[in-house]
Amino acid sequence: MAYRPSFRRTHEEGEAEPNLTPIMNLMVVLIPLLLTSAEYIKIGVIELNLPPAAGPAQVEQQRPQEKTRTLDLTVSITDKGFYISSAIAVLRPGDGKGPSVPLMADGSYDFEKLSRMLLDVKRKAEGKFPDIEAITIQAEPGVHYQTLVSTMDAARSVRVDGQLFVLFPQVALSAGII
Repeated sequence: MAYRPSFRRTHEEGEAEPNLTPIMNLMVVLIPLLLTSAEYIKIGVIELNLPPAAGPAQVEQQRPQEKTRTLDLTVSITDKGFYISSAIAVLRPGDGKGPSVPLMADGSYDFEKLSRMLLDVKRKAEGKFPDIEAITIQAEPGVHYQTLVSTMDAARSVRVDGQLFVLFPQVALSAGII
């Protein structure tokens, strides 16, 4: 009885071509997914005005301009609460010490009281200053990002008795508390 040679020895393997179908299927799914997620990223952008990057050389070259009285409204966020200052006054609580809006009893920030105090400032300054729409927000380095964003929201508008009041839509961030 003669044995016949095995198929593996006599059969030559040709070059195998890679199967591109799974890769193409992946691209068909990923491209629309990336395009739609890019659109959602635009929706989540917070508009604000950053201070210009001016070095000492640029400051010296600027011409002195005629001074106009500005409101220069600033909200400083600290671990004790909010400090509100402007050209009108530095707002203090009844005892004259501490932040304008202290932390609540549970240690959280009182954004509603901040909005109401900013509404009072807006009403007092209406028609007296050219920068009535602008506010600068400063924060200590340890302040959480969500606290900063919530402060920006509280400074932009407030709802009182079901009516929406626009406060200071032009929000600028400062480098830190001076």
